[in-house]
Amino acid sequence: MTANRAGPRDPAQQIIAAGRLHAPPSGLRLVNFLHPAVPRLRARRRGGPVTEVILHETVTTSVATTLRVLERRSLGVHFIVGPDGAVTQHGDCTLDRMAHAGRHNLPSVGIEVVNPYYPKYLRSAHPWQQVIDAPWAHKKQYVVPSKAQAEATAQLVAWLTQGNGGLLIPRRWIGLKKSRLAMGRVLSAKFRKPGIYAHTYFGHADGPWLILYAWLRLEAGLAPEAAYDEATRRATGARRRVDLSDLLTSGAPHLGASGAAASMSESSQAMSELRSRPGGRAKANLSPRKE
Repeated sequence: MTANRAGPRDPAQQIIAAGRLHAPPSGLRLVNFLHPAVPRLRARRRGGPVTEVILHETVTTSVATTLRVLERRSLGVHFIVGPDGAVTQHGDCTLDRMAHAGRHNLPSVGIEVVNPYYPKYLRSAHPWQQVIDAPWAHKKQYVVPSKAQAEATAQLVAWLTQGNGGLLIPRRWIGLKKSRLAMGRVLSAKFRKPGIYAHTYFGHADGPWLILYAWLRLEAGLAPEAAYDEATRRATGARRRVDLSDLLTSGAPHLGASGAAASMSESSQAMSELRSRPGGRAKANLSPRKE
């Protein structure tokens, strides 16, 4: 394992990609599998380029429960975002092929965000504060991730789409068609193509709110608090898609699935902006069902 000189001194607090240590985004609390308390999950050697990132939600309420389910089912993801926004890394982003997304396993990085998803699993001691009416969600109600989780996920997406560690993931939003962002199935998403996915685009009904928040942060340029409120407002009552026409700017083909991939300079600018802004009981099934 070789080090990135710009990273923190503790190797266990850096992102591992292509066998190298890389400095994480400023403010992101991360511990990788070099730490004895963080397991490296079962994986196969990857045999091709990494061109996708996929966002999942767990339907659990703790990292420990999530790990038990993953290990019992011989599944794996590269990152888990805990209830407080702390991130654990369980596989090399570039070298490890994890079982989390079916036919998308080969070219993708998987991120699981710990979230009970269903209101019936909420308890008073939990950090999740909001439940919204969400026709797009399974059972039509949705527990919104914590603010810390939303921001940590957006930071990871920004880092992963910046060309670090040999990753070739473009800032391309697979669910965005013209000015409308999908909150459910995207028919073309069953085929592999480079970009950023919610699991719901081709699998279970999870991940679209997190995609919406990340888009508002990285493309619309909203500050964390504003992006959180706006994502929650727009997702409430939405059905299949969320309209973003009031936020889109002309001449930005990388914003949608039909456009070209973002250039590396655009990704770097978005990442720089992100860094500069201030900022129990569980259903152990990993991802809600889709009907």
